[in-house]
Amino acid sequence: MDDMVQNVTEFHAAIDGAGKLLTDRTQNLSLADRELVQRATDHARELQRLADKLELNLKHNGANGYVQKAIDASNVYDNIIKYIDEANVTALTTLDLSGRAEDAISGINTQRGFLKAQSDTFFTDSVSLHSEQIVVDSTVLDTAKYLEETKETMADAKKRLTNVVNDVSALEKGRTTQRLQFTQEVAESTLNRSAEVLQGVNPMKERVEEWSNNMNSDEYSAAAYDRAVISAGEAVNNLSELVPELLDKLRVVEEKKPVNNVSTNIVRIRELIAQARSVAKKVQVSMKFNGQSAVEMQPHANFEELKTVTSLSLYVRVDHNKQPTQDHFIFYLGDRNGMKDYMGLAIKNDNLVYVYNLVERLGKHGKVFLTVPSLSSTAEQKFIQKGVAHGTDSLFDLDHKNTVFYVGGVPPDVKLPAALNLPAFVGCIEMGAMNNDVISMYNFKQTHKMDVVADSPCPRYKLAFSQSRVASYMFDGAGYALVNNIERRGKFGIVTRFDIEVRTVANNGVLLLMVNGDNFFLLELRNGFLCLMYDFGFSSGPVVMESKLAKLLINDARYHEVSIIYHHSKKIILLVDRSHVKSLENEKKTLPFSDIYIGGAPSSILLSRPELSSLLGLKGCVKGFQFQKKDFNLLEEPGTIGISSGCPEESFMSRKANFIGDGFLGSSAKISPFETFEGGLNFRTREPNGLLFYHNEGSDEFSISLENGAVVLNSRSTKVKSHKKHYNDGRTHFLVASVTNQKYQLVIDDKDRQEKSHAASSPSSTVAPKTFYFGGSPSSSIRNFTGCISYAYISRQDRDIEPEDFQRYSENVQASLQDCPVERPPAALHVKQSRNSSKSKQGHSRKVSRDKSSVPQGLKIDPLEPPETEATPCYLSQKPLATHHAYHYGGTSNSRQEYTDIPESFSERSHFSLSLKTNSSFGLIFYVSDEAEDNYMALFLAHGKLVYTFNMGSHKVKIKSQEKYNDGLWHNVIFTRDGNVGRLIIDGLKVLEDRTDGANTTWHKNIQRSSVYSFTGCARNAQLNGQWLSSMSQTFGVTPCFEGLSEPGSYFSEEGGYVVLDDSFNLGLKFELVLEVRPRVASGVLLHVYTAEEEYLSMFIHQGEVVVLVNNGIREFSTRVSPRQGICDGSWHRITVIRDSNVVQLNVDSEVNHVVGPLSPQAVDIRTPVFIGGAPESLIPQSLPTSRPYTGCMRNLAVNGIQVSFSKAALVSGAVSVGSCPAA
Repeated sequence: MDDMVQNVTEFHAAIDGAGKLLTDRTQNLSLADRELVQRATDHARELQRLADKLELNLKHNGANGYVQKAIDASNVYDNIIKYIDEANVTALTTLDLSGRAEDAISGINTQRGFLKAQSDTFFTDSVSLHSEQIVVDSTVLDTAKYLEETKETMADAKKRLTNVVNDVSALEKGRTTQRLQFTQEVAESTLNRSAEVLQGVNPMKERVEEWSNNMNSDEYSAAAYDRAVISAGEAVNNLSELVPELLDKLRVVEEKKPVNNVSTNIVRIRELIAQARSVAKKVQVSMKFNGQSAVEMQPHANFEELKTVTSLSLYVRVDHNKQPTQDHFIFYLGDRNGMKDYMGLAIKNDNLVYVYNLVERLGKHGKVFLTVPSLSSTAEQKFIQKGVAHGTDSLFDLDHKNTVFYVGGVPPDVKLPAALNLPAFVGCIEMGAMNNDVISMYNFKQTHKMDVVADSPCPRYKLAFSQSRVASYMFDGAGYALVNNIERRGKFGIVTRFDIEVRTVANNGVLLLMVNGDNFFLLELRNGFLCLMYDFGFSSGPVVMESKLAKLLINDARYHEVSIIYHHSKKIILLVDRSHVKSLENEKKTLPFSDIYIGGAPSSILLSRPELSSLLGLKGCVKGFQFQKKDFNLLEEPGTIGISSGCPEESFMSRKANFIGDGFLGSSAKISPFETFEGGLNFRTREPNGLLFYHNEGSDEFSISLENGAVVLNSRSTKVKSHKKHYNDGRTHFLVASVTNQKYQLVIDDKDRQEKSHAASSPSSTVAPKTFYFGGSPSSSIRNFTGCISYAYISRQDRDIEPEDFQRYSENVQASLQDCPVERPPAALHVKQSRNSSKSKQGHSRKVSRDKSSVPQGLKIDPLEPPETEATPCYLSQKPLATHHAYHYGGTSNSRQEYTDIPESFSERSHFSLSLKTNSSFGLIFYVSDEAEDNYMALFLAHGKLVYTFNMGSHKVKIKSQEKYNDGLWHNVIFTRDGNVGRLIIDGLKVLEDRTDGANTTWHKNIQRSSVYSFTGCARNAQLNGQWLSSMSQTFGVTPCFEGLSEPGSYFSEEGGYVVLDDSFNLGLKFELVLEVRPRVASGVLLHVYTAEEEYLSMFIHQGEVVVLVNNGIREFSTRVSPRQGICDGSWHRITVIRDSNVVQLNVDSEVNHVVGPLSPQAVDIRTPVFIGGAPESLIPQSLPTSRPYTGCMRNLAVNGIQVSFSKAALVSGAVSVGSCPAA
């Protein structure tokens, strides 16, 4: 049909074309021939006929249904297309549904994976909890054992105390006068002996200087040298006889009660003896041994340090003419019977002429350094031999009572180990240093067959060891140099110049000091920076130059040349390393000085002015000192004491580091702790948790830390834990951690050994050096260490084992590299019930003196009760830096400590001493009386002056200082009573005395009203009759004396305490309370209101959450908030509690929560005591998860919009400082 239609269409087109052509031709033909026209007309008719016939045929075909079929076919085609489109839409819909089904299946798979992971986590947690349960069970057993041991110790101590009391009771009475007379005679004899000591020291010092001058010259008189030796021998013999006798007499005096001013004299005598010993220690002259002689040296002062590390240097010269054998004994340090650990040096099969030996031991690793000098030049040959002891023991087991140190030989009664049982030494030995402390053969304990006259010391070759004998002077912090009459070498002029070249790592120390009456000039190190202060009688007071400029920081173990130029008597110019740093203008005054101290000064000079009383001696090296460009030999100055020549490199190394909980030391040296490793260190702390050592490579971590008092070695999640859990006891402990292919091992104090097997692992690939850390880490999750780390060593890849020099570490964050302070636990501020603990004085306000049986008087803390452990450590340490054995008083008018068990003789004879630091003009420091307060004794401040008074019947003794002592500096105060005589001694210099006569009649005190309240300041080292005060019964508003900056607020110390608000504040059924806190613990009671046994309100923090718990008599209900950043992150947090009957809302910063409890129809709004910061344990309900007192700062407490002042509280009990907080 399509073909037919197409043909018809083409036919019609042909006809149309033909018709047009025919018309054209017809027109043309009409013009040419009629016949042609006719023929054309006929032809056209024929064509018309054919066309009609064709049309007829088409109509006939349409009648037969072909056209209709074509239309139907076309419609079917359209329907097919439509159905295809619908099928396409259905397919797309099906595809979309299948995609959704696939997404649903994927989600189901993801959920299944999450549930599986959660299930695995729960399983892991359950395993971990099971392990923790095992650890807790072990801890409970250990604690029980510790409690049993403590009880046994207490029982033993009680038994001993009973024996002592019985012995004291058995002492004969009535001999007081004879004892005092005997004590006075001994004191006078002691003073005479001290004069003899000085007479013995001075000739010795003069002879030593003569030796030094002679030996430094090319030619000197042998006869003069022999005379010097003979004189020195006589001086040494005299000194060796006088000093022991003098010390024996001092011990006798100290056992007696100090009378008159004996204690001051004893202090002075001890200073003189210390100076004599210092001179003896610095005598750098050898002793000659004859093969039978021996010298027993004084033992090192720090035995604990010797146990870990022992370093000894000495000079040796062998006498070949008198020594037939090649084996020689040199020294022995160890047990007297040779049975325990020892250390020694001997020469075997050697032919040394003049050698320098340094023997060094660190743990079980030992080294011997041998230096052989040339006799004709400064060249030196150096040899090193090293070794490792067998076994795991690392500590040098020394017993202080039985340890001896012999040089050159030993007496017959001393038994040497076989390795050192050799012929005695023949030749000369000169000691150098022990553990960096200069020692001398002349600081001996005793000698054996030593004749310094017959066997004169060996002269040292002039060129030998020239490198260590440069013109430099070593200051150890105790000595100083004094240049008298400085103008003998140069005159003060228009320009006056002082130059000193110094090298040190110390933070503080005197460099130059001049004093003349009230005038002084001081150049010192303060926190590593140069500080200048001087006063030449200026009307505006002292001039101070203190800055943190980088050029002023000079404690970097490098030499720095410091110059002071005084120009035209009115301008000070400071140069450092020949570069101008700063200038200061002042009134025109000439320099009023003639003497200058270098590196320190005697105590009498330092105590003469408040600005100088806290100064420390220099620890470091001075290469030279010049005045007006003229050099001075400090060793030749007559006033120089306690310095030595030469500065060994070891003295500038920092082997100790002190950490305060927020710092660390880091080094990038190469180590491989996961494969083969050994490391050891001394540590001392009172914190149960802290990171000692840390290193990581990617996700692999290696650490040594303290966890709840136990030491833990962790390597790639394999933990080795010490058996004991009390290593945070404040004592020094030495640990060694090692890793081998077979095992991990941890050893503490050579006794606690633990190990685990080490599974073989593929060695780690070589990567860039990673930093390792001591004392903490910037990335570890373990809390940083608080305490001391010393003499640490680790097996490095770039050197042998030796003590780490922390001075060379690239990272030092808040770590002090000076000597570690000795931390002792503060005396417990325990509080017991008292029948008259807060008795009001006449005229006191009611709020301060409130004292009812319903208000508990303090916290009662069991010293054997283990403290709560912190699940999450706080950012701030719960022990801020404080002065040892010092307490802070003030903030409230009745801040005090109360003592019982005062001896009966106190009312007639007593000797009380303490140190004091305050800025108060008025305040009571000390007070004691009988129950009726008719007889009393008191020390107080009035207008900044110290007043000591007591009554003698109807009369009184009153002693008042002439000067003010409220200058914020420490002052030593002694006040004594001997019958009717009273004495007040201040700083050992001011002695005031008063006496009275009178009968025993009633006399009423008249301490001025402004001084009956507590003074504000610190006191330390309180002693009664030479004994520490130990019978403290109660404490009210007293905390440790914290150092550093402070800020407004009230501080609740870790010893425990609380504040009771007065009656004007009521936390009943409806109130709004607001306060700000900065905790140092994650758990503690903030507030407690106790109404009855079943009615109370408590607010506390527990493991970082703030919780309010209420019991309204029906049941308990609570609400809690967990701050996002944590509650003890070191920041202040604002807490708001709103209560309206049974609805309680808690706001912490911007986070809010609330609870609706049951209504109590019997609720009554009554006034009850409000406890802040803690509460008596008997009042705290058992349901509270923590009963420990709050530790931290608190401020801006308000109740119903009314500000609360703790200084007006009804009671401040325990260790609470009102008005002042240690700054973060």
